[in-house]
Order: sequence, then structure tokens, then C-alpha cells
Amino acid sequence: MNDESIDRTAALRSRLYESYATTHAGLSSVTTASLVYRRDIRPHLPSIPGARILDVGCGQGALVKLLVADGYDASGVDVSAEQVALAHQAGIRTVVLGDFTDVLSAESETLHAVVATDLLEHLTKDEVLHLFDAIHHALKPGGCFVARTPNANSPFSGNIQYGDFTHETVFTPRSIAQIASATGYSQVDVRPCTPVVHGVQSRVRALAWKAFSGAIKLAIAAETGQRHGLVVTQNMTFVVRRSSD
Repeated sequence: MNDESIDRTAALRSRLYESYATTHAGLSSVTTASLVYRRDIRPHLPSIPGARILDVGCGQGALVKLLVADGYDASGVDVSAEQVALAHQAGIRTVVLGDFTDVLSAESETLHAVVATDLLEHLTKDEVLHLFDAIHHALKPGGCFVARTPNANSPFSGNIQYGDFTHETVFTPRSIAQIASATGYSQVDVRPCTPVVHGVQSRVRALAWKAFSGAIKLAIAAETGQRHGLVVTQNMTFVVRRSSD
């Protein structure tokens, strides 16, 4: 990417992120954030009291608030001034405005975990590799990077990928494993983001999805012969770890 292209990309992002909450994201749902956190993120985090965790692309800080409530030394960084202002209005003071690369570069084997929900798809391929490298540098040995991102294996992935004009890149479990290997991580675990069961309606949705996703997997198996490890939800969560050596 040449300097002119970089300038155009920066101008586009500035224009769209300036009022991101107003024009696209809306206000964060505490209930939704809590359900996703408890099922998809919290189980992968260290049980060390006061462990240092950074949420990159933290938005309005809902996840940071949940991490702090669980006893973590948690902070967040986001490029959207509007989103950070909303976090501060909600009393989440450990959220800062800035570029995550600057924050990560200031850390060297000091973080127990890094979290990124709905961030990677906003980055170019070069930026994705740079982020994985920067997080690897910032993590303690054995530390983990937990992220949620759209899954191109889903037949409905375009609903999320193209539902936000700021999205740049889309991933599959295989491409996540490829990136993790190229950037020095020792373990990769990719999981589907199925409906979270928290009541009667959500249980019905979860059962309906289980049946429907089974048909999708059967179709893929019929075409490719692959029968195990298929992830076909619109979003997926992955965990990669820095080697403990």
C-alpha cells in the first residue's frame, strides 16, 4: 500500500469512525455483552487474580467493565472518540482513545491476555499480521489472544461482513490457523458462536440452529468429505496462545 492509499484509508476511517456509535453501532447492550463474555471469552482467560488484560477495539467498554467486575486489571483502547466518550460517561475510566499498535508496543511480555471482539474484520491483511505480531510481543509466555470475528464459512457471512462499510477482511478457521502459525502462536482453538441460551425463546432458537447447521455441515461433507471441525455460524470465536517456553 503506497502513501496515497494509506492517506485515503485513514481519511475514510476518520470519517466513518468519528460518529460510529451514532451512524452504525448504537449503544452497547450490557445483557448481550455479558452473555457473550460468560460463554465465549471468560472460560479462556487466566484464573490469576488481578491478571492484566487489554481489550483492543473495545468500543464503549462493556467488556472492560465485565473484566474489571471479575477482578481483572483490565483496560481498553479504541480509535473512535465517540465510543470512548460513551465509555467514560458510563464510568469506565480505563478505556483510552488511541491506536492499539501504540498501546501494544509499550508492552513487552506484560499482558496475561488480549481480547478483541469485532475488530479484525476492520483491518487490512497487513494490519492483521501486524496486530498478531504486536500481541505476541505484548503477551507473557503462555498468554492468550481471544477474539471474535465474522466467519466466511457461513453461508450467511455476507450479512455481517458487508453490513458495515468499515469492514476490510473476512476469515475462516483455516485462515486463522494460517495467520497464527505465521506469527508464532503455538495453539489455535476455533469455536462457533451459536445462539446463547438464556430463556425459552433463545433455547428454541438454539435448537432450530442446531438442526439447520447440521444440514449445512452435511452439504459441506457431501461436497468435500470433511465431516469434523466445521464451523458455520456467522461469527466465530478463536483462542491462540503464545508458547510458554
